[in-house]
Amino acid sequence: MAVAAQGDDSACFECHGSIEKARDAAAAMELKLDEARLARLVVEPMASGTSHVAMACLDCHPKAADVPHAADLGAQNPCATCHEDAMAAINRSAHKDPAGGTSPRAPCWACHGAHDVRPAKDAASRLHPNHIAEQCLACHDKREYLEGEHGHALQIGGLDFAASCVSCHGAHDIQLHGAENSRVARRTVSRTCGTCHARVEQAYLKSVHGAALSEHDNPDVPTCVDCHSAHKTASARSARFRLDSPQMCGRCHADKRMMAKYGLSTAVLATYVADFHGTTSELFRAASPDQPLNQAVCYDCHGFHDVESVTKMGVEQVKSRLLVRCQACHPKATKAFLGAWTSHYVPSPDRYPLIYYVRLFYVWVIPSTVGFFLAYIALDVWGRRRHRRVS
Repeated sequence: MAVAAQGDDSACFECHGSIEKARDAAAAMELKLDEARLARLVVEPMASGTSHVAMACLDCHPKAADVPHAADLGAQNPCATCHEDAMAAINRSAHKDPAGGTSPRAPCWACHGAHDVRPAKDAASRLHPNHIAEQCLACHDKREYLEGEHGHALQIGGLDFAASCVSCHGAHDIQLHGAENSRVARRTVSRTCGTCHARVEQAYLKSVHGAALSEHDNPDVPTCVDCHSAHKTASARSARFRLDSPQMCGRCHADKRMMAKYGLSTAVLATYVADFHGTTSELFRAASPDQPLNQAVCYDCHGFHDVESVTKMGVEQVKSRLLVRCQACHPKATKAFLGAWTSHYVPSPDRYPLIYYVRLFYVWVIPSTVGFFLAYIALDVWGRRRHRRVS
């Protein structure tokens, strides 16, 4: 049996117009369908503003002209007929059809909708920045995005220009993060972030970390997501981010195997934690992680995205830059003030010998003194008790 001519959808809605009509049609064809299946067969007429409002059912589903419909009708992808370029891009992406056909892992309707497709700029569109995360999270368990700065900006702040899933991963051309041409691969992620954070990207690429990545593809240097996280991006202005930053830097700079490649000391974190700034920072992190910290952390002295090699800078330039940093908290500080700091070095006979020998003196003298007096007290107690027994 054939339905009405193409362009007239009235015959389609005789079966698909409501759940009651779908139930009656199924009964007429002696089909036993549960309520969930019947509900999926109901189609609302195209609403004004949708992208395909001028199209008829048979434009996308030409085989639906025959009733009963062909068994494989639902398996066909009608989008591929008009959107060949998008289909080709998808088949080069992580969502591609394994067989190279028109049935990608993420079907078109899963993101765009089926009969309610709207332009991405339409606030009611599933692909509007405010809704795009809902589509991606239906498959990808990355709900931490909603807790990050970008997710908050979109969902709570209503800032449609904030980064959404497609801003970083792309749309039809999404690649696995390990793929060479992925927008979020180690080598390219700073460029992706730089789409919004252009000045930060430029500063990073000139830094010791960025230059090693862009010029030598160094796998050890940190990228944007190593410090800021990929989905749960924390505010760099928050107290918690500031308190966590020494441990963040320490993930690499306290790694003996990694630092051995570059001849760098792994004592930087331990020496920082041992001094006044670091000890205070660790106490705040343990007791009051959300309370603002007024002590220096790594990036106060080394910079944020513009970290430079202290070896290449030279001693005088390092001191000049460090003095400026110190004077932010210690306005009266002079170059002599810098001499009070051992520069992340552990005092030894060769470097800072005075501090080394004073420390060594106390390491021996304090336990010896305490031990002597404990022995003295013990002998005194023993002598008194013995004297009492004799008398």
